[in-house]
Amino acid sequence: MDSIVDLHVSRYQPNGQMAEHRHDEAWFCLVVDGAYEETVLGMRNEHAPGDLLYCPAHAAHAQRFGKVGARKVIFAVDEALAAILSEHRTRMDGRPLLRRSRRLQAMGRAIVDALAVGDAFVPMSAQALALDILAETGRGLAELAHAEPGWLRRVRASLHEDPAAGITLETLAELADRHPVHLARSFRSFHHCTVGDYVRRLRVERAAHLLRTTRRPLLEIALDCGFAGATQFSRSFRAVYATTPSAWRETMR
Repeated sequence: MDSIVDLHVSRYQPNGQMAEHRHDEAWFCLVVDGAYEETVLGMRNEHAPGDLLYCPAHAAHAQRFGKVGARKVIFAVDEALAAILSEHRTRMDGRPLLRRSRRLQAMGRAIVDALAVGDAFVPMSAQALALDILAETGRGLAELAHAEPGWLRRVRASLHEDPAAGITLETLAELADRHPVHLARSFRSFHHCTVGDYVRRLRVERAAHLLRTTRRPLLEIALDCGFAGATQFSRSFRAVYATTPSAWRETMR
């Protein structure tokens, strides 16, 4: 049962705030009660019971809690389980995994109850429930991928084809034969981020690849990947990787 580690329940006070901070470890977080706003890796989302989130290691994030505070089940996974999740394309990039899932909320409350028992079987019981949460999440993500309409898949394919292109929401809407507002709402509903967030991550990931595999100057990479200049490139890169492009390149050598 070592695949689930550091499982615990955290409670947060009403109207509380947590300034931007980072953790050395990656965490899964299931909202059981309450609500809050979180900014992570340059993305902002409102979270409610039944939301399962993933915060990558060293990701800068900040939180602001609502009038009733929040209660969350938090746990990490070992390298073996993380590899399995990645192999099955479980999204682990800071976007919410599933949202407003009553089944996940019920599982989270079952973990809270299990931890309250306090006997020798608590770790086994709670960790098994956490594994069930990940299994339910994998199935839910597969269902969402299957349900994504063809026109939205075409939009994403065009973004992946050339992330550096100066594509506007209106251009994408014309490609999809949909109204821009409908496109924006549908994209966020399926992918839990805005089109702009998605494109920025694609550009940063391409830049990271070039930083790792070439010796090209930073400004040249920035412009090639669609950034307006060095300042925007550094700000966007730091939002995703929590470090500067030059520092990241040094660590990859």
